[in-house]
Amino acid sequence: MTKWMHNVSVSIDISGIIWHARRMPPETDIDRRDAILDAAFGVFASYGYRRTTMEDIARAAGLSRSALYLHFRNKEDIFRSLTHRHFDTSMAGMEAALHGAGQTAEAALFAAFVAKDGALIEMIFATPHGAELLDAGMSAVPDLVKTASARATEVLCHWLEARGVPAELGPARGLAEVMVAALMGLKSTARSLDELRSAQRQLAGVMGRALAH
Repeated sequence: MTKWMHNVSVSIDISGIIWHARRMPPETDIDRRDAILDAAFGVFASYGYRRTTMEDIARAAGLSRSALYLHFRNKEDIFRSLTHRHFDTSMAGMEAALHGAGQTAEAALFAAFVAKDGALIEMIFATPHGAELLDAGMSAVPDLVKTASARATEVLCHWLEARGVPAELGPARGLAEVMVAALMGLKSTARSLDELRSAQRQLAGVMGRALAH
């Protein structure tokens, strides 16, 4: 279980997209906010972004609505905080994946592509509301999406510069931008997690082999 899901145990019934949360008592304000975000994660998956209400989230978190409002202003604030946390985790995962010892360029890139998706990607493909949640990310928090793309580009650029890029491939930044754009396109068109992973593996293979020349 990932660190940011430490306050909730979630199981998915793929046939009905039923989420069960077993809440654990938070110890600090940060723990309490994380527990709320964990609960909201499951509610958004169950009902989608538009249908989810603050009452739904409060109930899932074991709080009254008034208690929930002590931590978050509204549903948009919760979604923004959840997205921000996701991107922080995924960017850290990308860096760790790229700097693993003894990896080929292809293996490092594929691991980084998977890490960039984070834990949310499984929910996106498991719930019928996945496309809506992706759209919500683009429309409700476009600044966070833009910042995350820029951060991913920086992470890849620094790795490429440290590794060295063959002259025929152009500057490291341009290559990093191409990879990030390709990853966004693959995520938006993939019909399943397996299909996405297959496409990411192919992209990693093409880039890895090019870097090896």
